[in-house]
Amino acid sequence: MADLPTSSGNDPSSGSNSRPDVIVVGGGIAGCLTAYLLAGRGASVTVLEAEAVGSHASGFAFGGLGPLEGSGIPDPLLDFSVWCFNRHVTLAAELQEATGIDTQFQFRDRLNLAFTPEEVARYRSDLEWQRQVAGFKVEWLEPAEAVRVEPRTNPACLGAAYCQGSGAVEAYRYNLAVAQAAEKQGATIRQRMVTGLLRQGERCRGVTLESGEIEAGAVVLAGGPWTGKMSDWCRWNLPVRPLKGQILRLQLPDNPMAASLNYAGSYAAAKPDGLTWAGTTEEEAGFDAEITQAGRDKVMADLLKMAPSLAEAELVQQTACLRPLTPDGMPVVGKVPGWDNLYLNSGGGRKGILWSTGQCQGLADLILEGRSAVPGLAALDLSRFGE
Repeated sequence: MADLPTSSGNDPSSGSNSRPDVIVVGGGIAGCLTAYLLAGRGASVTVLEAEAVGSHASGFAFGGLGPLEGSGIPDPLLDFSVWCFNRHVTLAAELQEATGIDTQFQFRDRLNLAFTPEEVARYRSDLEWQRQVAGFKVEWLEPAEAVRVEPRTNPACLGAAYCQGSGAVEAYRYNLAVAQAAEKQGATIRQRMVTGLLRQGERCRGVTLESGEIEAGAVVLAGGPWTGKMSDWCRWNLPVRPLKGQILRLQLPDNPMAASLNYAGSYAAAKPDGLTWAGTTEEEAGFDAEITQAGRDKVMADLLKMAPSLAEAELVQQTACLRPLTPDGMPVVGKVPGWDNLYLNSGGGRKGILWSTGQCQGLADLILEGRSAVPGLAALDLSRFGE
């Protein structure tokens, strides 16, 4: 284990004199999974969350695990994304054994629909490198073939890229299972509002709270969309902002969808509870997390373009959450420049659930050993944005 010296401070409100090796600020999936992986390797960890575990994007996200598309894919994050997906396969069983919670991991086929010649050309071009990725089967389907895979597919599409082998989890169950597993490994999760950092030279001695302070050997900032607000604490620009997303949960009048439909960043897919989720918006709305009619209309318009027959579906629930997004759409993971023992884990955006395994494993490795074998991790260093 790397040198993680503890000091003499403690949290007066906790009634404890314990001094953790690592404090993690944030109880979303990035914070809880980091704590689980650190605690499992012998570190004493305290997670500080202002509200409740998984109470924001980590608990409301769809939970899609599609490693063959998105920001940074294929270059520089394809190997990283595939590593993350494969770790989800083993982690789901690991968490259920540890906690009894089924994260509802499942393999899921995907249809990426094309409605213009330009989209056809782009999907066909992507298939050339996607076919080389082990563990996934990808092919081009003509419209009639796409309808045979998922009968609700709009037959007016020009075709679809078909991927077999990707997956999904239920995000809140995943976050809850990770939090409980971390506690079983000895981690402590406390509801506390962190207000700043304790600094001595280039070392972070711990954190300040609304009342009191806690000292530790190292600190991890995993504040999700609020990470950017922590920039003043560490005197470095943390370029993470909130991206609002709204999702509809629908009850279909007949059989669940056989494959997920995807188009222009939107999707429709069945969940194990029998509902179909449709989403999502991408809204620059600051920290406004309220649902809106405009958001509902946007999601429905995309949904009906992909599957016109779903106009008969019953709207059960509409949700909104804030995702942490960086300027290039890729996470930020690693040491904050100018500090010996202050770390950052944020910015997963729409792929935060998928990327959580690689982000957190990589960060745990860096904290405990100073290096990591997780592929592609170097591309996530904060220094890529400069000061």
